[in-house]
Amino acid sequence: MAKSNAGEMNVRVLGCHGGETPRHRTTSFLIDERITIDAGAVCRSMSLDEQTEIDHMLISHSHMDHVKDLALVADQVIGKRREPVVLHCGPETAETLRSSYFNNYLWPDFTKIPTPENPVVKIEVHQPGETFRIPSKSNKNKKPKKVGSSVEPGEYEITYVPVTHPVESMAMIIRGSTGSILYSSDTGPTQALWEHVNTLSDLRGMFVELSFPNEMQALADVAGHFTPRTLKTEMQKVEQRSEIPLFIYHLKPSFYEATKNELMALGLENMHLVELSDEFRF
Repeated sequence: MAKSNAGEMNVRVLGCHGGETPRHRTTSFLIDERITIDAGAVCRSMSLDEQTEIDHMLISHSHMDHVKDLALVADQVIGKRREPVVLHCGPETAETLRSSYFNNYLWPDFTKIPTPENPVVKIEVHQPGETFRIPSKSNKNKKPKKVGSSVEPGEYEITYVPVTHPVESMAMIIRGSTGSILYSSDTGPTQALWEHVNTLSDLRGMFVELSFPNEMQALADVAGHFTPRTLKTEMQKVEQRSEIPLFIYHLKPSFYEATKNELMALGLENMHLVELSDEFRF
């Protein structure tokens, strides 16, 4: 891979499917080797040394295909890091992780191991609509700059936008020094997200979920997911859509080919189907 330009946001696809087989991995993306978006395929896609370099994990919602590797990452980096890995999530997701995941029954409570003062992982709660800063690696011990100010290379500003799903689910606007990207999280038809997107002047790409073929529209509606039919309708809500690259992920392996064929038949401009090990620079 060619060397990135200074300040570019590098996004590596660790997993991009709505299920898992030997050829499919559940959802997870990696930004600049130290920030993950969700945790569906971290361990299958990253070496132990690479996992140790993760400082922040942006968690969209509590469903297993997006959080399953949190447990294994915590177990594998213990004793290898001086500071906790910070798990960023909404309040309902945080409560689920504490009560049903890191609870000493399903998995040890790594939010208190080896000590409550210096745990392996730390859960940081963000309210719907909140914007927060992640400093660059070189400035991680400095006080973050004010939200809304200029972003320096290597640091990021994240806004959580609630979307439509059976559990609390947060889309993310991730802004770096060269522009912003959108990660939709799992969602069905929504309005607030696209209203927010239409206010952005520096949007460089949209990663949007799509799970089921059109014949399973009823299930998609109940489960809070897109089909090609609903994706087409939702994209009509986005101003200047054809100018913004659209990256589709989360297709279910059981219906992959049928969904892919329907997706391609839409003829959406500037659209790309995300594949494993893709890398994007923004």
